[in-house]
Amino acid sequence: MTNNKIKFTLFLIFWCQLQTIAQPVESVLSMPILPKDIKISYPKSNPLKDALQPVPESAIFKMEGYYLWDPSLIKVGDTYHLFCSRWPKDKEMIGWQKSHVVRATSKSLFGPYQFQEVVLHPSNHPWATQGIHNPKITRVGNKYLLYHLGIPQWKTGFAFADSIQGPWTPVPHPVIGTNNPALLIRPDGSAYAVGKFKPKVTRDGRWDANMQAFEATNYNGPYKLLQDTLNRLPGNFELEDPTIWWANKQYNVICTDWEAKVTGVQKSVIYYTSKDGINYELYSQIPAWSQTEPVPMQNGKSLNVKGIERPQVYVNDKGKLVALLASIYPAEGGPTYIIIRPVKNFVPKN
Repeated sequence: MTNNKIKFTLFLIFWCQLQTIAQPVESVLSMPILPKDIKISYPKSNPLKDALQPVPESAIFKMEGYYLWDPSLIKVGDTYHLFCSRWPKDKEMIGWQKSHVVRATSKSLFGPYQFQEVVLHPSNHPWATQGIHNPKITRVGNKYLLYHLGIPQWKTGFAFADSIQGPWTPVPHPVIGTNNPALLIRPDGSAYAVGKFKPKVTRDGRWDANMQAFEATNYNGPYKLLQDTLNRLPGNFELEDPTIWWANKQYNVICTDWEAKVTGVQKSVIYYTSKDGINYELYSQIPAWSQTEPVPMQNGKSLNVKGIERPQVYVNDKGKLVALLASIYPAEGGPTYIIIRPVKNFVPKN
């Protein structure tokens, strides 16, 4: 082989290697530079992102004539029950402030889901008389607890039922003095919650979305602020829409990256963990899921989306995260809908 051919071959090898690393380098360079004291469990990867799987078509839940938002799932017997908020299409996105709660069911975690009923409506609620938003379903002993944002109070209310099919009895007053919290009820009946807090004085001229933590000796309250009024997230990062579960002897919180201060992508899905419920650590700076990447479908196609919000986890009876739910803004505009995305038996190991 001549020298020129050798040089050309080496050039091709180098060029191919450069192409394989160009995209990761570009992605890293586009991320914000975080303070040096920020601990990151996985600085160069994101095992949760790697565990996300393509979505079957049946796992997309839409309702003609409505916006859907705030998904939450529970399995009772052999049936999966999907709760979410909805409001009429003609009200467009701003209609969320007058939303109500509905339930749909499926024999499969990944659908298809069929609408069953309106569960809670502001027309007959004792205090959330304008809107009932962000419902989350859980089981407490022999009862079911549906907690939600109540509008116009902007606080969290509880509703209980003996059956997942209702009837539901709302508690006549707000229970947690924050909106859109994520609630973890411990085996002894005590509870831990994280929620969004907006301080009056902002750091950047826009309203901040800090995370506070609360605790109660009984899930019915009263809930007391843990530690202090400071932001529980490291680096004064901001969040919206937390969801929580217990695994690996730690609190696990998935939320969205408000103002993109962690990932560089507005409201991308990110993940924090804490051993004590007070000090949280960033799992990865790489988004677990965001609108910058098309959603892969099981049929080989992909779905372009304009936004991914309200992430919620579904953890099976073995403690494995097997689905990540989200509210989706369609790329083409129009009413939002729900996606239930498969996750490959994720258990944190950090």
